[in-house]
Formats: sequence, structure tokens, C-alpha cells
Amino acid sequence: MSDPQDPARSDRHAGPFLPRTRSHCDRCADLTGVDGAAVAIFASDTTRDLVYATDTIAEQVDELQFTLREGPCLTAYRTSVPEIHPDLADPTATRWPMFTSEVLDLGVRALFAFPLAVGNAANIGVLELYRTRPGPLETQHYRIATDYAADLGPTLVDELDPTRTSSPMLDPALFPRGNVHIAAGMLAVQLQISAGDALARLQAMAYTQHRRITLIAHDIITHHLTLDPDNP
Repeated sequence: MSDPQDPARSDRHAGPFLPRTRSHCDRCADLTGVDGAAVAIFASDTTRDLVYATDTIAEQVDELQFTLREGPCLTAYRTSVPEIHPDLADPTATRWPMFTSEVLDLGVRALFAFPLAVGNAANIGVLELYRTRPGPLETQHYRIATDYAADLGPTLVDELDPTRTSSPMLDPALFPRGNVHIAAGMLAVQLQISAGDALARLQAMAYTQHRRITLIAHDIITHHLTLDPDNP
């Protein structure tokens, strides 16, 4: 799943949208000494999208978790507890075998996920930090990351508020996985299955073909890929 170009997300910096969210994410990556960072927003355990990534690897790390439905970011979202993994190559620390194998292939050795909450409300997303070398976050870096995660929740909600700005929710460059759900709907019609089963089929195709799920979705939407219900 390492396609160099993703037509569904040609601009990982999301154009002019979410300037404070992007600034917080960039600044957090710089101050914590990691190699990259990303912010993902969740509607449920299975409905999420990446709103910003500092680089292509951060983008792919998030997409792997979306595709495989496992990983530290999903766990951090579910539990409201940061997930700290200083050495993903440590066999005793492997909790997500499929994800770990794939993310190590990207050259990522350490991964840290911090849930994003707004007041006492449920989590709305996750701040993801990665590093290409193993090792724990230093105490001051951990504190910086938690401080930025605390700020990012309210900031993201404010910047996504359609009453305050033109709605970015319609921009496929900002929410590329909306295309995945569109493709799942098209696939459901083609294969005469439920939308949930179609999304699971897309995720399985991405994993077995080692392709990014957004690329497969793009092929389906543009009719470069059509599946036959009589030929599983």
C-alpha cells in the first residue's frame, strides 16, 4: 500500500482549510522531535477521515489503520487513553499484527496516538505522531503532545463549524475518504450486497493487493474497475 500518488488526495495540506489545525499539527511535530504528524476525525469506529497530514508517510500510516480497521489511533479513540508505542518492531508489543507488519514496511518504528476531546464530550478524533527511529517520547515531548491534543479538539470543531466559515466538508481534497464510501455504494450495487459488506470488500482488496484504498475507490468511481457479482 505504498502507491506514490493518490488522485483522491493530491493536496495533503487541504488547501486553505483548517489553518489553525494545520499549524497546531506542524508545530507539535516540530516541538516533539517526531518525523511527522496527522489529525484524523471520527464519526464512529468505522467512519473516519484524515483532515491533515504533514507528509506522505503520516498519511499512509493513517490510511493503513482505516483499511485494516486496527491500530493505535483507533484504540486511542475508543479508550480515550493515549497509545504510546516506542518500538513497533518489538515482538512483545505487537497488538495489531497486520497493521504492524505494514507500517514497519513504511519505515515507521515508533507511533504515538492522542485522543482529541472537546470538554467532557466524547472524542472527536486523534492526533497521530510517528518517528522512523525507535525510542520513547521524552517527558517534555509527551507533555507538549498532550497539550496540543487538548487544543486541537476545540480548534478542529471551531474550524469545521459551517456557521463560521465556508463548509470544507464538501471538499474531496480535505475529506478524501468520502470517495471510499461513494465507491462502497457503487460496489454494493454492482455486487448486490450491503454497503457495509462493500466497504469490507474494499478494505480486503486494498490489503491483499497492497494498494491504497483511496486509489481503488478512485478506480471504481471513474469506472476503471468494475466487479462482476458472478465472479467473486
